[in-house]
Amino acid sequence: MEQLIINLDLPPQSRWDFLQNYQSEVDVLISYYLKDLGDVSFFQDAIDYYKSAFVKKEYLQEVQSIAAFSQFSENEILLTNLYYDALKFVFGCTAFAVTNGRSNLHARNLDWWTENDALKKHTKIFHFTRNGETLYSAVSWIGFVGVLSGFKPGKFSITLNAVSSTESPNLAPPVTLLIRDVLENANSFEEAKDMLSKTEIASDCLLMLVGTQADEMAVIERTPRKYALRYPQNGHLIVTNNYREFANGVKTGDILQQSSCGRFDRTNELLSIKTPDTAAACLEILSDMHVKMGITVQQMVFDLESSSITIQ
Repeated sequence: MEQLIINLDLPPQSRWDFLQNYQSEVDVLISYYLKDLGDVSFFQDAIDYYKSAFVKKEYLQEVQSIAAFSQFSENEILLTNLYYDALKFVFGCTAFAVTNGRSNLHARNLDWWTENDALKKHTKIFHFTRNGETLYSAVSWIGFVGVLSGFKPGKFSITLNAVSSTESPNLAPPVTLLIRDVLENANSFEEAKDMLSKTEIASDCLLMLVGTQADEMAVIERTPRKYALRYPQNGHLIVTNNYREFANGVKTGDILQQSSCGRFDRTNELLSIKTPDTAAACLEILSDMHVKMGITVQQMVFDLESSSITIQ
């Protein structure tokens, strides 16, 4: 798995300059995102207001720097970074967390449909550094400045799952940029949990947060304005694509929601038989035929004790 460095000591407009060597890859991925979004004319009309009100200047500068060598405009690249909030129904996941007596393990499948397995082929690990040290890492793609799956060494890990509620969307920051803010600025599990729970966001989501201590595991069930917390039962914690604390979930009828309970129950069954004590054992559960989907593009395990990421 290719690993790339983003130096946070550089000004935002210079951090992604190395992507000029990946221009064709950037354009391929951006074109896939825009195709999935379909008619983006509504977003184009609203994007200038939204970005000035809800996207931090440094993230806009990063997007501008990528647009400078891409065939796509700044607004088109920004739209793809708002992909989750705009089109979350093609985006699923199964994640679980366990403690093995030595460390907390945070395992996750990312389910996201794209043509030609583009997201699977182009997955990379990005290490965001400050003063020469890794501040946090993300499993992501070229051209995406937010975070869907991230890890702060010695502190915590965060993953995002899709869900839908009856609450209307909100004019607020996108959740993928909130996750990056938390990885960059929070210095403890509790601080991260507070930020992820209480910050208003644009759309519904499920966030799994895992710290370094045995009792530091939570699923944060989010609507744009509300939250509920769910903690481990029987020594493990699982999240797929449905609310379990909130009662206001919406039935979308899509394959991710239809399979959500089945994936949850199968993961629970496997974890109840034996607690996985290694990343390899976690990946075996993620690869079970009733857990892994045909659209699974990433499989990963964060080991909180060794500060390592294992990708399959």
